[in-house]
Amino acid sequence: MKTKLIGLLLILTAAGGCSTMHRGVVAMKIDENSAHVGLNKSEVAVGDHVQLYGNKCTNRKGDQNCQKISKGHGVITQILNDDYAAVKFDSGVAFQEGDFIEKHSH
Repeated sequence: MKTKLIGLLLILTAAGGCSTMHRGVVAMKIDENSAHVGLNKSEVAVGDHVQLYGNKCTNRKGDQNCQKISKGHGVITQILNDDYAAVKFDSGVAFQEGDFIEKHSH
């Protein structure tokens, strides 16, 4: 699990270096609908909309292939500090620590 999370963080860091899209990782699940996510306070504001993603990975003949899958929608509800914000996901959205989010506009 730790290796997968480190790999995910490396992928997000590399992908984020060439993009203006704001991305973060679910750091801690608060309850069934809410989580703390790693996002800099200069990147998001209360009320911003985010899309939740996960990775679906398969291993064929020693090669691991991962695909980004959409899991649902959420809204920033609180800026916690310089590095973390709270997100409330829509009812029924299944998420876990290590999933990632991207800020988007409607």
